[in-house]
Amino acid sequence: MVETNNYNFKGITSFFAYDNGELEECRLNAYNIIHTKYGKLVPQYMNPGIRRKDSRALAFYRSGQVKSISLDEQTEILTPIGTFPAELVTFYEDGSINSLFPLNGQLSFSWSEEEEGNLAQKYNFSFPFGSFAAKISGLRFYENGDVRSLILWPEEIIEIDSPVGRIPIRIGFKLFDNGMIESLEPAAPITVATPIGPVKAYDTSALAMDADVNSMKFDRKGNLISLVTSGDIIIVHKLTGDKKIISSELKLGLMDDDFVKIPISINFFQNTVRFDNGKSVTLWNTMDYTFRFEYDVMMGKTPCHGECSMCSECS
Repeated sequence: MVETNNYNFKGITSFFAYDNGELEECRLNAYNIIHTKYGKLVPQYMNPGIRRKDSRALAFYRSGQVKSISLDEQTEILTPIGTFPAELVTFYEDGSINSLFPLNGQLSFSWSEEEEGNLAQKYNFSFPFGSFAAKISGLRFYENGDVRSLILWPEEIIEIDSPVGRIPIRIGFKLFDNGMIESLEPAAPITVATPIGPVKAYDTSALAMDADVNSMKFDRKGNLISLVTSGDIIIVHKLTGDKKIISSELKLGLMDDDFVKIPISINFFQNTVRFDNGKSVTLWNTMDYTFRFEYDVMMGKTPCHGECSMCSECS
């Protein structure tokens, strides 16, 4: 039996401790109840089976306050924006909810993403920038209860009214603490107005894992401050006509042996633009140069690996 902040935990099968001896995380094989602001929660203790992760049941801050709970059963949690079922919940040190994940399955040969996706439900959301119904992987909150980010289920796409217009997004979005959009991930190549002219924005390398970091970012006033694109950027000096070309670099793909283009990251500042193609970073004065874009024709498309005559992309 281990005691942490008035909790006498039963059935600890393994644990890690901080250097001061305080419990950091543990696994359980006995029934325990954790009292939280959101009700009584039971950490995972039963055999997880083929679907659930055999992971830590509890994690703690150095202070002894609960940091995360992997729940034994999916449990309804009342959040500031409604009630959601959860299999994993994390907390701030003051006990306020940090994040919530309706499902927490372990993908393997025995349990597929499709099977996990069949368990995912659609939930209704309403924000100042749009209302929608969608399957989600998770929600994150600020300490005051306001939504920090919404993580969409893989392949899920919604449309919202962003500062650059109504656009379809994937993976999710992050909000400032005032409710304004801080960042989002376009679901398809989309042309947006920027301080250097129209740019087709799309991140070919975006990973659908977390919505706290996205390729299109805004400041608190709704001004676009960064995005990514793929292809060639032709930079021309207004007076001399001198040209410089910045191109997307190639790298070996993570999932196969094909080479893929690394998107070019573009950051906008007052009278200055920054380009980063993964190999070099350059700054350009927007008063002295013009910018033209030659886009990657495969941007947003799936590479063809078979017989081209059978591919709808090849006309």
